Amino acid sequence: MSTSVTSSYLNRSTPGVYITEIAAFGNSIVGVPTAVPVFIGYTQFAGDPTTGAPLYNTPVQISSMVEYSQYFGGAAPASFSVAPADNPTPPSGSGSAYIQAPTPTPSFYAYSYGANTAQQPVSKTGYVLTANALPGEPNQFNLYWALQAFFANGGGNCYVVSVGSYWEGELPVSAPPSPLPASWIPGTISATALNNGLTAAGYAVGPTMTVIPEACQLAVYGGGTWTFNGYDMLVQNMLSQAATLQDRVAILDLPACQSANSYDMLVQCQNGLWTAIAPQAANVSYGAAYAPALNTTIVTTGSILYTNLQSTDNSVINNILASQAQITYATSPSLGVIQAAIAQAFPMPATYTEQTNTAQYCNDPSAYLATLAPATWANTTAQQQTLDNFLLAALPVFGQIEQLIANSMNVLPPSPLMAGVWTKSDNQNGVWNAPANISLAQVTSPLYVMNDAEQSGFNMPTNGQAICVIRAQPSRGSVVWGARTLDGNSGDYRYVQVRRTLIYVEQSIKQALQTYVFAANDATTWSAVTASISSFLTGLWQQGGLMGSKPSDAFTVSCGLGSTMTSQNILDGYMIVAVTLQMIHPAEFIELTFTQTMGT
Repeated sequence: MSTSVTSSYLNRSTPGVYITEIAAFGNSIVGVPTAVPVFIGYTQFAGDPTTGAPLYNTPVQISSMVEYSQYFGGAAPASFSVAPADNPTPPSGSGSAYIQAPTPTPSFYAYSYGANTAQQPVSKTGYVLTANALPGEPNQFNLYWALQAFFANGGGNCYVVSVGSYWEGELPVSAPPSPLPASWIPGTISATALNNGLTAAGYAVGPTMTVIPEACQLAVYGGGTWTFNGYDMLVQNMLSQAATLQDRVAILDLPACQSANSYDMLVQCQNGLWTAIAPQAANVSYGAAYAPALNTTIVTTGSILYTNLQSTDNSVINNILASQAQITYATSPSLGVIQAAIAQAFPMPATYTEQTNTAQYCNDPSAYLATLAPATWANTTAQQQTLDNFLLAALPVFGQIEQLIANSMNVLPPSPLMAGVWTKSDNQNGVWNAPANISLAQVTSPLYVMNDAEQSGFNMPTNGQAICVIRAQPSRGSVVWGARTLDGNSGDYRYVQVRRTLIYVEQSIKQALQTYVFAANDATTWSAVTASISSFLTGLWQQGGLMGSKPSDAFTVSCGLGSTMTSQNILDGYMIVAVTLQMIHPAEFIELTFTQTMGT
């Protein structure tokens, strides 16, 4: 620039030949990353593996589950109970499942022997499995599995903010002791804690999406009304933060979506979301919501142990397994060891005394422990796995119950999977393409399979706050079948990729123009800024990110006195750049018109 030439003349005091290089082009603009979610939730621990420093409410950047495990540990312990029942109605609550006993195979039968142990009385025909949680009190921490689903669907770099551990009042910075101290009691999901994590995420520079997979569990629907328990405050803050920072979009899950397995319940969840976000109506273009929840294959039975079924009263599960053992191995010498293994896994209360006319139980673990000699049973994870494998091999019903647990834990909210889809779409097609018509990985089906007529009220509701639906497609699996923001009635911000492309352009230009802060507010600077932005937008147009047959149709950039600024603006220190863009909108509705003609 001319100023550098002038200063070089002033510094010359010795005769000779001097070389002065004058920059012909302004600074180039490099596009910012577009697919960097920040996940907020509960973890096993949160600590720096090198220094041991605590990392709660601190955004930590990771790129794999290996790194996640180093900083945050593993999955939360899940607690379930199982009960026999005669043809019960399959429960609709979150974390519940039902198996009908196969006929005539008595593998599921649990029964009372009665006074005559030689006579098999009438058996129960099925079992109900339920997550152990008080009504309205969530405790299914799912951030670990959510990250698994994110990476399985194309996720890459992301941030994680841990708001607490799985235990009430405990903040470990490394793997917790095993066995856990008796004082460590399971915690619950707190809207206040999640909001604190959201605040911390707001200080991170780089995230472009906000995802809180555990938020949907806060809300409870019953008696025709919603009890949000802080869900409404949390989603409002997600939208408000995104609109204030203008660098990210909130991916929302419907309240109580993990139990919405019917069309009527999904409609109630939709209404619940509308009620929750109503105070943030001005900022809904910075949010997108997806439904329904998804049946995934993220959690396998290899992640389940008999400890997931242990409780202070193991009588039901003990009876179920003891019944099958008695029926299957009545004449086998293996019966004693199998019964002892059941007693080891599911000990009966010390005060229990078996009476006549009661169910069959297994109380003595000594025979099973004797098979482990000379090793001493210390209840380590490896020994727990050994016992679990033994029960799986001996008792088919145990494997079926563990599969039920996995099925229950595999019902995940869609937000973490959609964060992965957005990342995959951006990497393959660019942020300007709709992250839709993409099949989800490790998903068996939506929790509710919706049809065209049912989706219409979600995709184009009268208030415009659209819900993007995930549909089951023949031979394609579960497919993202929507690309609208919650501002569906807006002509500017109706589509997800339009809002996200604008964020990409705005943040890329904003970062590049930081170098011009305090530069001379004159024609030279204006020309350099205009050239840099024009070059960046031309590259975006060449990649297909802007609409138009030539660059001048796709965008305009102007900056200068009399065009974007007045003399007073310059005196006040303002340099104003005006950019107009021709955004690309998706072909959401494709109409085929056929006309028949008669041959002559």
